[in-house]
Amino acid sequence: MPISPQNSPRVTGKKAIVRDGLYIWVVRGYRTDGDKRIYRYYVRIHPEGKHKELEKNFAKRDRALAYANALGSDEGVYPAERGSSTYITLFPGLGNGPVTIEVPMDKEVIR
Repeated sequence: MPISPQNSPRVTGKKAIVRDGLYIWVVRGYRTDGDKRIYRYYVRIHPEGKHKELEKNFAKRDRALAYANALGSDEGVYPAERGSSTYITLFPGLGNGPVTIEVPMDKEVIR
């Protein structure tokens, strides 16, 4: 997900922001009540788990964006990014079973 200096209505759900070293984004979702859709705005944070208590849901988009933008005063250190991994399986020869190794692929950080 691309990084934006600040969340705004134009980038909601398309870009994340970084505050105090956390990726933060706002995404819109809904639930149905009969024929009616009830929309909510969800502030989500990566890495997951450590900061679960900061994730919140809002009825109004502007309140969700204000909350997300106020979670920190500066970007801080970007969280570590990881590229995809490739797995290679080798069959070394008689009497030996297959050997699988993981080859991590470096991810280039674009800012």
